[in-house]
Amino acid sequence: MPTQFMKLGFEKRVLREDGFYNILLNGKQVGFNLDLRINYYRGLPLSCVHKVEVTVDGEKIPEYLMLFQLHEKCFTLSELPCMYKEYWGIKTPAHLRIFNYGLEPGTHDVLVRLEFKSPYMKFAPQVYGMIDSSGHAKMTLGNARELA
Repeated sequence: MPTQFMKLGFEKRVLREDGFYNILLNGKQVGFNLDLRINYYRGLPLSCVHKVEVTVDGEKIPEYLMLFQLHEKCFTLSELPCMYKEYWGIKTPAHLRIFNYGLEPGTHDVLVRLEFKSPYMKFAPQVYGMIDSSGHAKMTLGNARELA
């Protein structure tokens, strides 16, 4: 059972323009990357991530096109609730890889809804404080990079 969502004042840290670029595989554009950080004062296990939604220029990106990468490990969004041993620190950006053949060069309106339960605010069994770590920005797409 969730509580009301809290939003802390670090929203400008969530979306990283230096991590917004198209990704190439063998020289062919296959999608784009979006680096994310959490809007919180301490890190948390990935199992606490409750929701990840991305909208670019008013178009919602389907979940099945996304891979969440942290510490060189990739996960589908549906795997995140099981990742209780994977820790996301506040200074560590996660790479959200979106395989939609990429975006046109230029500036894009990017909205990320990122919600998680705080394991540090347990009020009762299965009742946790919920944090809204969403971010919204107009971002300019950087130079395409080869997927490593």
